[in-house]
Amino acid sequence: MEKTDILIFDVGLGQSIFVYPHSDPTYGMLVDCGNVEGFEPIDFLIKKGYIVNNILSNLTLTNYDQDHFSGAPYLRSKVGIHTVTFASNLTSLEIKELKEKPHTDALQHVCYVKDTYIYPVPAYAPPYIKQTFHLQKGDLESHDTNNLSQIVFIEYNNSVICISGDLEEKGWKALLEKQPGIKTWLARTNIFIASHHGRDNGYCPEIFSYCKPECIIISDKGIMHDTQRNMSSVYGEHVAGAGVYFNNNLSKRKVLTTRDDGHIWVQLHPGGSRIYRNFTHE
Repeated sequence: MEKTDILIFDVGLGQSIFVYPHSDPTYGMLVDCGNVEGFEPIDFLIKKGYIVNNILSNLTLTNYDQDHFSGAPYLRSKVGIHTVTFASNLTSLEIKELKEKPHTDALQHVCYVKDTYIYPVPAYAPPYIKQTFHLQKGDLESHDTNNLSQIVFIEYNNSVICISGDLEEKGWKALLEKQPGIKTWLARTNIFIASHHGRDNGYCPEIFSYCKPECIIISDKGIMHDTQRNMSSVYGEHVAGAGVYFNNNLSKRKVLTTRDDGHIWVQLHPGGSRIYRNFTHE
């Protein structure tokens, strides 16, 4: 088996993560497609040769909020999308009904894709394992896009990464109760992407009864609100061991953040070893 790259882009208050299996580059997958002014992750991926034949193998969305798909119009203008993995708990109409601004260009693109890509693609067999979990509307007393987020687990080279969307504490508790299979995946997780960008309302201590990651990563903009403060320390208490080496520094880190560390590059190597670095998009 060859290494796999996990690229966690710094897109401010947003999320965009690319999974690139070197064993079969045609199965590159983008989890969320947030962007920021002046930087589109898809441009970097094309420039660096991560996109094969101008086709994105898979687009997965963890959440139906703008910061998770703001780059959708530009993405669709640059590449063809082969397959998508969107949560089925909301229809396009229901998503729009939950939005204060239901007619943004990005949302129109997402709803078009959601309503168009409705059949599985035959013989689609990526070299990694992807497992998703999400609640149904009936699992919650009130509906919101955060707690209907799709949790995505990716397993490759004996490593498991959990990408947890914008799930908040009540959503986590409901998911643990109603879909106990998620506990097994949490227990095997090595890298945990903090839900709701590491904000305090996405923090649920109960999940760390099962999840003992070696590193927690937060994708968020610079600290501007009290909901962001001290959360790196809070999450760091749940990391197993002393953390990981980052950029070959001698001291270990338990929590990495895009706001402090920029774009984060994790290499998953055969046998389960992992290397953590940052990178520039120049």
